[in-house]
Amino acid sequence: MIKIGAVFIPVTNMEKSAQWYQEKLGLNPIGAWPDGNGADFYFTEEKQYVTLIKVKKMPPTTFPDITDFQNSYFNFTTADVHALHTELKLKGVHVSEVEDHGAITGFDFYDLDGNTFSVIIDS
Repeated sequence: MIKIGAVFIPVTNMEKSAQWYQEKLGLNPIGAWPDGNGADFYFTEEKQYVTLIKVKKMPPTTFPDITDFQNSYFNFTTADVHALHTELKLKGVHVSEVEDHGAITGFDFYDLDGNTFSVIIDS
């Protein structure tokens, strides 16, 4: 069986980003890299890992499909997309509106560097 070991997220300010991910998304810190250019975190009891990596210049965080719709590279899921949307909004996170796309319902949110993340649930 294969599964994703970690998701790597580019950031320009490690200290501010690490604080943001802990406060806004509830990530649990594992530790910072010795050189200060990375930091490891995990979500939930299943230990879904997220690593922040300091970059000089932000790469594109979305890509266009054949219709030019901008897609994020991965998405998150939750039991209640509307509750999470409200929670993130109350925490001051920049979020899009919740949209029903037929098979899925979801929204996007953005971190301090403008990284785009989608949150979806099956409709």
